[in-house]
Amino acid sequence: MSDYELASLFFIIMEAAQSTFANFLAIISGMIAVSYFFAHKLDRTLSALLLVIFSLFALGFINEIFAAYSDFARLGAQIDAQGQLPDTGLGWMGPVTWIILVMTISSYLATIWFFFHARGMKRD
Repeated sequence: MSDYELASLFFIIMEAAQSTFANFLAIISGMIAVSYFFAHKLDRTLSALLLVIFSLFALGFINEIFAAYSDFARLGAQIDAQGQLPDTGLGWMGPVTWIILVMTISSYLATIWFFFHARGMKRD
């Protein structure tokens, strides 16, 4: 594959993995909200139906996420190997990964800080 094809495939797989993971988080959040507000009001039949439907979708998304990130990791190894060659345009992949790493770790630490800040706020 050419450098352009590898980079394009990289972003296509990354977008698919991220959108699938976002959908997974949406159904998890929805299930938590439904459980909190309505679980005590459902009878056994409706509870079982809700759990079966949720489980089918959740397991399907878990399978898709695993497949997408597995492909993503294998493609990343191939891009890294091709990026070491002398006549390649994939050298940009190195600095970008460090920028993304710094951005994600910074946002993670900021989120943890905000949690403790919000927890310590005095509320009326």
